[in-house]
Formats: sequence, C-alpha cells, structure tokens
Amino acid sequence: MFQEKALLTFYAETPIHMGAGQSLSYVDLPVQRERITGFPTLWASGIKGVIRDLATRKWNNDKNKVEVIFGPEESAEEFASCISITDAKILLYPIRSVRGVFAWITCPFVLKRFKGDLKSIGLELKNGKQEIKISDFEVEEDEVLVGGEVLKINENKIALEEFVFNVKKEERIKNLSNSFKNFLPENELIDNLEDRLVIVSDDVFKDFVNYAVEIRTRIKIDQTTGTVEEKALFTEELIPSESIFYSLTFITDPYLGLEAKIYDKLKDAKINKKLNLDKALSNLSEEERKKILKNNKLIEKVSKAYSENYFVAKEIKDNLDSLLNNELLQLGGDETIGMGFMRVKFYYNDKKNQEA
Repeated sequence: MFQEKALLTFYAETPIHMGAGQSLSYVDLPVQRERITGFPTLWASGIKGVIRDLATRKWNNDKNKVEVIFGPEESAEEFASCISITDAKILLYPIRSVRGVFAWITCPFVLKRFKGDLKSIGLELKNGKQEIKISDFEVEEDEVLVGGEVLKINENKIALEEFVFNVKKEERIKNLSNSFKNFLPENELIDNLEDRLVIVSDDVFKDFVNYAVEIRTRIKIDQTTGTVEEKALFTEELIPSESIFYSLTFITDPYLGLEAKIYDKLKDAKINKKLNLDKALSNLSEEERKKILKNNKLIEKVSKAYSENYFVAKEIKDNLDSLLNNELLQLGGDETIGMGFMRVKFYYNDKKNQEA
C-alpha cells in the first residue's frame, strides 16, 4: 500500500506538554502516555497537525499542495491524505545524574521495539556493517550498562536521581551510540552521546519515565483585573527537555480520488518532471478521459502536482525531507511561555547514501 517510508525523530529543546486532558490524580493536566506501558508518547494527530501548519506557512499558503499531501480539510470525503504518521514513542529519556549533569536512559524493551520499527521501514540498527544485538544489553534491576567514565561516582557506581546502581562497563555502548547518531537531530550533546547513554532494566526505565517528570504549579490570570483568579491553581505535567522520541512516516501516491489504474497511467506519462497532459490523457480510454476532463478542479490539481513535483510518493518524501529536516516544531506547549519546541530529523533508507 505504501510506496515510501521514513523515520522522524524528535529532540526536545524545551519541556513538552502534549496534553491528555484532565485527570483525577494529583496532576490536573497529565501528558499523553501509552495505555499498556505507561511510557510518555506524542499522539500522531498533534504531530501531523503541526506539520501541516508548518507546510502551509513554508509553502506560501499553496492550498493545492497542502491538500494533496495532507488531505482536504473541508471535504475529507473527496480524497485521503497520502501520508500516515504514527504516534511518537520514547527512545531516550533524560535523568539527573550526580556526576556529568544528566544521563540518557533506555532499556532492552525500548531497543527491541525500536529495532523492529526500523525494520518495518527498511532500516537497520547497525554500526557500519555490524548488527546491534539487543541481547548484549540485558541487565539486572540493580545494574546499569555505561560506555564511559563521565557519569560514574566511583569505579563501580553510578547515581541517577536518588538511586545508586552497580556499573557494568559495556564497550558495545559506543556502537549503539554511533548507530543512534545516524537517526537523531544533531547538536553538541548528541555528538557525545556515548558518554551519557545508560542502559537500565525494563522495570527501572518504566519507573523513571513515570515518576522522574516535571510537575509545575500554574495559575490563571483574570484578564479584566490582571490578578489571580480565585481557585484557579492547577498542576501540569511536563516531559523534560532533552527527551528523544521517534515516529514512523508512511507515504503513498496521492490518488486524488482517481481510480488506481487511471492514476497509474497518468503517472507513467510523467516526462522529465514536466506536465504533459496531452500525452497523459492519450494513455486513457475515452471513458477515463471524460472522467477527468469534466472536472476542472481535478485537472488543476493533477496539473499542479505534476509540474511542481508532488505527484508521486517519492516526490512527496523529498518535499517532506526539505520541509522537516532539522526544523524546529512547536508541539503541544504554549509558545508564549517558550514550551514545546522540538528539533526534528527526517531519515529514510536511501538518505544515508546521499549523505555519505
């Protein structure tokens, strides 16, 4: 069904609040979490909405292009979006460390899931030609795997939050870090990922991502008086800055409501990335030509998509790459108080060859 696939990674440059609505717990406004694992997540609907808004602005309000790729807003029954984005899953979670300021933690469960998700889009968790084996990173609950010396409080101990763990030095952490770097947005902290990367057990990871979060108490201001509203105190849960998530993107040809066989004939007539509508229509039967020619709006959409290079899935992937790669998105937070900013990287199977 999908002709193209890509990985989208997110690096939190500020705390993030993608809200899940109100709660009955001590936190009034919790973040979004996976139902089964309890891990923090970023729902796909919010991600796609922000990307659509970015596309509208960067593509100079080209409504045709935005609608072809993301689907029409007002007449959704006309044709569907040609991209599908999954909920973003946690990959690396930042934790306070007694030495080295902070650590990025992950666990075997997260690594197995990430490796499987990469495989589904044609990517591999490798360092060069060497496959990363998740079985190398299994640990007991009182142990952690580290690759360097930065986080250690002595030769055999590391302290994360208020907990002390026994250290097992694992040289293959560096291989894992190098593999991660291919997929992640670039900055100076990521450059030294191997110094901060820590593998903890699945249960320890689950505890940290549930309880080592930011909780802020906020107030609401009465806009008429400029003072605090009575009984307007509330608490908000935040995913900390430096958190790293990933999402999968699947792309299909934007059929524009046309039958697949008609669309394929039009696609086959695309010559030198220029519109050749006469040749395209000549490939169709009389009945098929009538279906297109009687719809001026459809002809306009086909013509623009044809000539401006977003008529097939690969072209759309290229458009998303130039739109998103190393872009700063604002997800969930309030821009006026500087929250919710995430740096993103768009990565796909043949991109590594272009970057080499």
